[in-house]
Amino acid sequence: MLTEPTSIEGSVKFPISIDSENSGVGASSQTKGTTRKRKATHQSHKSESIGMVIEKCLLNWGIDKLFTITVDHASSNDVAIGYLRKKFNPRGGLVQNGKYLRMRCMTHIVNLIVVEGLKEINKSVERVRGLLDMWNSTYLMLNTAQNFERAFERFEEQDTNFRAELERGEGWPSVDDCDNVRNLRDFLEHFYEVTLCISGTSYVTSNIFFDELSEIDILLRDAQVNSNVDFNVMAIKMKEKYDKYWGDIDKMNLLMFVACVLDPRQKLKYLEFALSEMSSFEKACGMMQKLKESLYELFDKYKPPLHSTCSQSSVLTHVSLGEPQKKMERQMQALYKKRELKICGLMQMEIFWREKMDANREY
Repeated sequence: MLTEPTSIEGSVKFPISIDSENSGVGASSQTKGTTRKRKATHQSHKSESIGMVIEKCLLNWGIDKLFTITVDHASSNDVAIGYLRKKFNPRGGLVQNGKYLRMRCMTHIVNLIVVEGLKEINKSVERVRGLLDMWNSTYLMLNTAQNFERAFERFEEQDTNFRAELERGEGWPSVDDCDNVRNLRDFLEHFYEVTLCISGTSYVTSNIFFDELSEIDILLRDAQVNSNVDFNVMAIKMKEKYDKYWGDIDKMNLLMFVACVLDPRQKLKYLEFALSEMSSFEKACGMMQKLKESLYELFDKYKPPLHSTCSQSSVLTHVSLGEPQKKMERQMQALYKKRELKICGLMQMEIFWREKMDANREY
């Protein structure tokens, strides 16, 4: 019986982590140095324990072949993934020797990006309600609060102490504050929708990762040139965090691109266009070459079992792509369609003039 490689999604965390920038490296105390060595050894062993637990679970579930494992960005996960690669690869349980085994959790990175931006939030939000611990809760709060803008005016009419109470805190929300809140709500709505979309469990999500990522890239680039200074600073901080994880397309897991081109709605031409928008033309071309080579490698990997499977059974498995309806406009796709229409228009014009010249020669 053919066993297909499995992709595992989850959030593997461990409470102890080593911060190399703040670990005190270079301290003169030998005791401190010894303590740090013990902590590092302890961390390494505990991280391998995570890998052992994952291995045990997979084997108990009867999973002996792995494609990817989705984990968040933690040093302990690096060691755990290394352990799994070491254990599964000799058994032939990894696709292409585990080259694409680790997939960074997209929702975790989106969360880090938004939290980084909200650190720069101005007084407007605090005057309306106050910044909540979770950014998605902040979005939902703003989405509700902006509908009650006129209620603040009514409160003052009904209760003379209302304004005085607010003035003791962050102050009375002005018209500008309400405008800022509305703009922030609209901005956060993009990230809220992305998080809901890629966290779905009743439909395929791997094919939409790159599309959502490219939308975030455009959104942050546009926000950096916003006329509102506070908004501008927030967007710059968010773009810096975005670039830390996704700024270099060469460091992304290639399977995000593979899943994109296997979606019949996208294909290679769209991906090439999107990558050239997000990076330099040279880098985009280099990545497309790597992608094509990887597609051939993956095809060769699956070719023999697919041939034998098709001869045994002709039953097809239906996979639903029923993603949730998106309210926000897809900017990258709109740019691509605009470019394609322009190219088609130029081609049609060229055909028209060529036919006209041929007709003139015949005449």
